Amino acid sequence: MEDQQFCPKIIARSNDITGITQGCKFSPDGLCILTCTASDNFLRLYNTPPIPPPIPINTQQQENQGEPRKECESQSLSLENSKKPHIDLNDSWKTILSAKGGDSVRSYEWYPLMNSYQPASCAFIISCRDHPIHLIDAYNGSIRATYSPYNGLDEMESPHVLQFTPEGDRIFASGFRTDRTIHKFHVSRPGRESDILRLGKTKRSKDGQKGIVSAIAFPDKVNSAFAGSKIFAVGTYSPGSIYVYDDRLPNDEPAGVVLQGGVGVVGHGKSFGKRKRRFGSISNSNTHKTSFSDGDEQDEGEEDIFSAAKEGWYQARVRGGVTQLMWSRGSQNDYLLYSASRRSDAVVAFDMRMLSGDSSHPIRGVASYSRDSDTNQRLEFDFDSDGRKMFVASQDCSVKVYDTWSGKLIDSIDGFHDTVNGVSYSSQNDRTLLAVSTGARRFGTEGEEEGENCQQDYNDIVNPPGGLSLYSI
Repeated sequence: MEDQQFCPKIIARSNDITGITQGCKFSPDGLCILTCTASDNFLRLYNTPPIPPPIPINTQQQENQGEPRKECESQSLSLENSKKPHIDLNDSWKTILSAKGGDSVRSYEWYPLMNSYQPASCAFIISCRDHPIHLIDAYNGSIRATYSPYNGLDEMESPHVLQFTPEGDRIFASGFRTDRTIHKFHVSRPGRESDILRLGKTKRSKDGQKGIVSAIAFPDKVNSAFAGSKIFAVGTYSPGSIYVYDDRLPNDEPAGVVLQGGVGVVGHGKSFGKRKRRFGSISNSNTHKTSFSDGDEQDEGEEDIFSAAKEGWYQARVRGGVTQLMWSRGSQNDYLLYSASRRSDAVVAFDMRMLSGDSSHPIRGVASYSRDSDTNQRLEFDFDSDGRKMFVASQDCSVKVYDTWSGKLIDSIDGFHDTVNGVSYSSQNDRTLLAVSTGARRFGTEGEEEGENCQQDYNDIVNPPGGLSLYSI
């Protein structure tokens, strides 16, 4: 495999963010970046800077054109040695639009068919605590439509996670405290009318997926082996689990799992252990032997302790609670499902071709990408357009760049003043850009637990202001 050239160059940095950012997202057309600040509950929209004019190439530069890799290595080395590079940036990169959330913003997503040259398509959805779902106009910040999920007690309840379908015709909302359900709204029909998919008969029943839904992911509309398959993955907080469902099932039944026998990718109910069977099947009887090359014999019923340890390791990465799910994009590994979790030191990948109906052998992880994440904060990851590079946000004030084909660390973008909590990639308009958001919530009182009702201190000493940076890669 040839070495990949990676020369990150910072081209813009926000100077008007005073609070902590909560991730960032490029618009589908790559012309806008959306982020949210936790201190004031504002969603801020930035335009990408215009492409600078080309720099004239002198004779000496023309002679060195045959060695681009050396120039790239020198730039990377200078960035690495400086740690916090002092780059003369144009400080005019400011918010062009801001929309106020009614309360703490829990989730926000771009309309997947958004095109800046078609104002009718420029919109995004947000979910705020104790508020319905709002569809916001990306041109003027006004509310276009409202979607209200109601629970079994006929009370409006705000979701923790929102997601558009790849076609953009429906909104999936979930993460409710009272019901284990997913509300499916049609974008063209605002209001409280929704189709309901149930993850279990009741909140306390033993069937189905447990925990509050924290992530929903659909395969890429084009660049995926599962494109058009109508399946989607669902992750939950404690007990952390990942299940895969089919969107084509009737609405009056619990949402059906694609995997036979109701087997989740990771996690099954409250326990990660394998269920004990009172009666063993004949096929697993100890009378059947398997011969090995060294002449020893092992029972088919015996468990491979190394496989069990590997399986336990991958499950432990998810157990704290899933914070993000993403299907792989167009590459030779487009059958993988990636997940990130709270207090997990790695982003892990699961092979979705190994769909087993045996509940004692769930889907096993096949790859992991390390990061520093000893926090409950959501730290995001993203891929480039062909799924070869993975950009992983890390608590050690860096963005780690991995080659998904080899699993090796390509490079690390350093120089940030605080935890990197969001990364978003865009390759539109003949240039490749990476947006990076930073900031971490801290508390002035020692020993105070994190939570929505905690007294928050957002001064510069306890909580350094977050930021948004834009890199050309």
